[in-house]
Amino acid sequence: MTRPASLFLVVTAFCLAVRSDDDAPRVKTLLGSIKGYHKISEHGRLYEAYEGVPYALPPIGKLRFKAPQPIKAWEGELQATKQAHACLQYTHKSGWLKDVELVEGAEDCLYLNIYVPDREDDTSLLPVFFWIHGGAFTHGTANAFGAKYLVDKDFIVVAINYRLGPLGFLSTEDDVVPGNMGLKDQSMALRWVHDNIEHFGGDPKRISLAGISAGGASVHYHYFSPLSAGLFQNGISFSGTALNCWTQTENSREKAKRLGALMGCPTESTKEMVDCLRHRPARPIVQAVQEFMPWLYNPYTPFGPVVEKVGNNPFIDRPPVEILASGDVADVPWITSITSEEGLYPVAEFAANKPLLKELDENWESLAPHLLDFNYTIPREEQAEVALKIRRHYMGNNPINRQNVRPITKMVGDRLFVVDAEKAVRMQAKANKSPVWFYYYSYKAAGGSLADALSGTKENFGVSHTDDIFLLFENLFFDPTTTESDRSMQSYMLNMCSAFIEKTKEVFPKEWKKVDPSEKDFQYLHISGPDKYKMDSHDNLGDKQFWRTINFEENVLESSGSAKDEL
Repeated sequence: MTRPASLFLVVTAFCLAVRSDDDAPRVKTLLGSIKGYHKISEHGRLYEAYEGVPYALPPIGKLRFKAPQPIKAWEGELQATKQAHACLQYTHKSGWLKDVELVEGAEDCLYLNIYVPDREDDTSLLPVFFWIHGGAFTHGTANAFGAKYLVDKDFIVVAINYRLGPLGFLSTEDDVVPGNMGLKDQSMALRWVHDNIEHFGGDPKRISLAGISAGGASVHYHYFSPLSAGLFQNGISFSGTALNCWTQTENSREKAKRLGALMGCPTESTKEMVDCLRHRPARPIVQAVQEFMPWLYNPYTPFGPVVEKVGNNPFIDRPPVEILASGDVADVPWITSITSEEGLYPVAEFAANKPLLKELDENWESLAPHLLDFNYTIPREEQAEVALKIRRHYMGNNPINRQNVRPITKMVGDRLFVVDAEKAVRMQAKANKSPVWFYYYSYKAAGGSLADALSGTKENFGVSHTDDIFLLFENLFFDPTTTESDRSMQSYMLNMCSAFIEKTKEVFPKEWKKVDPSEKDFQYLHISGPDKYKMDSHDNLGDKQFWRTINFEENVLESSGSAKDEL
């Protein structure tokens, strides 16, 4: 940014700071009045910020482990001028660090942030970008995603918190705690926005869901849920779908009982156990997540989405693959994506750490089921054989060390993200009349990468999971405006999102073709730079032919025995 432009923003910000309280933005919703404050976008546009707006009752006390309850009307004026706490979580900090506070946030956390761009013509309603943060359904917060770049476009930005870990996804697999509280939080937030966004100048008929990683998978889950039906016009799932192995939780009842035992609760009766857990402090419950991660932060989603076979108003009552195969899916447009080195989450955490690489090398057979998330989907007696088969395919006889981080990254990325992304896209395109698009992102930004934060180095390991979306948001990991190339790439990504949000069924660039599930070669848009994009194709993306030789007990269709035929 030029010096005059920087000076302009400083002066403008100062003027905002001294404006009288009467100039603060205010809205009247169905529940009461809300007061926000003004901020300045990247390009000097004034926008309204309403932060810490409650959308449900605090899920504490008797409401812990229950579906969210609607917020009640408030008296007076709600001061929405400060971000609320993140939901209580076991954070993903470097697993080898000792004496680090790993539990953060608060149990009272069901709040959202709303950002409204200023405009001269305020008579027409703006579309809405409804953002769901990622974090493996275990960590993360809406507060990590600032809107200063997005609000230079003509749409409203909403970012939400939702319950995480066992507080959001514990399930006893019965009507005591059916599960999916975190997804139900999202659905309630979506309904709150649908019912109230018009008061902020937003169009309830033009809400676009978007999310990264677990947030992207969440977006996909909303296509399957009756609780979210009719509440959104389209969706973008960045690096996450409902068919990714880590987004489907196995052995939930067993995990719930183990958690109960760790908290000193009786476990024979799930009702007595949950009653006991409701009286335990929340922080130790969340801290106990580490007991379900045998190596570093792996597997990174011990508590996540489940199929609710009992209970009233389930979020989903069948596995995602069955819902997709049946065609019982919200028929609205969908975009999803991957980056070229998806596996850097979580590989970057140990990629530059020789002791951890050595530990993984020497204990591969016992650690691979956790790193590659097949501890519950391959029989115990077959896990060592499967682990060795995977290692030989990707590594040959080479050791796991810093010189061989690339094949490890590809292995992990293919398993946790890539193969199931193509499967999800093909099935979605087959189920829907609405178009489905896919992009592959390989631009290495100068400003930084998630891999930098996880590895603690500036070593170029590739284009990490989430690197594309950090161009869209003000964030803690890197500044996307430090070089001309990054700024151009940011502009491209913003244009891509705004075209989809504002036009609903159109994409940018126009050359981007929708997915045809009948074509053998998988076609997608390859984005490798600001002016470097082209349609590309692959007949074995993510080494899917190899992964089809392993019989994971996941994404199984009763009629055909598996969902492999969809590929």
